[in-house]
Amino acid sequence: MFSYDQVQQLNRLEIEIYKYIVGHPAEVSTMTIRQLADHSHVSATTILRFLKHMGYDGYAEFKFTLKEQLRQDATQPLAQTVVPMRTFFDRMNLPDITAKLHRVAELVHQARMVVLIGSGTSAGLAAYGSHLFANFGLYSLMISDTSQPHPVQQQDLSDTVFFALSVSGESEDIIEQSVYYRQSGAKVVAITASSHSTLAGIADVVLTYDTPEVQAISGGSTLSQLPVVYYLEQLAMIIQPLT
Repeated sequence: MFSYDQVQQLNRLEIEIYKYIVGHPAEVSTMTIRQLADHSHVSATTILRFLKHMGYDGYAEFKFTLKEQLRQDATQPLAQTVVPMRTFFDRMNLPDITAKLHRVAELVHQARMVVLIGSGTSAGLAAYGSHLFANFGLYSLMISDTSQPHPVQQQDLSDTVFFALSVSGESEDIIEQSVYYRQSGAKVVAITASSHSTLAGIADVVLTYDTPEVQAISGGSTLSQLPVVYYLEQLAMIIQPLT
């Protein structure tokens, strides 16, 4: 329904519309344009602009296409999670993504130390990444306490690569630690689901996975962390021949 090339051209507000639609397709199929605007926290005009960028003449055409897609997905229960993941992996061979991965790999290769941080689910992934990099011979550490105080004396961390893992890119502790490490000379690599987040703006390199949230049985939402695992493992494989 939405191609990667189209999504890449969206601005911050339009990205939020895209993520809401793909994460809540059944609900959106019954909404008026005003209701969708309210749920996406944008104006109806922004919705129409978004749809035009996506190749639709108007809201009616979009809803018709969405309902047809839902009918097809009804015979494929995993489509809601598989389709976004397929879109993510389809773009992994694009030159700009490959260039970013190789740039990060070179930074890690030149660094004396790699530090990873994350909270919640991202904390487990940070621990996994630290262990993974250590297996490839890198001096790798994980910050388990995201709110730990900074050293009183100024540190020279110019030989450090700091990986900040955050789904939203708006975690206050993660942002504060990222600012400290960057001000101390470290290179900051953000792995986040929000390319327009505060964390993305701080980082030297951003590895993003603008995939939508999916409704969980509990009524909340969840987001696949498979892209994060992919990024970490891909980096390790690129780094291996360099070490």
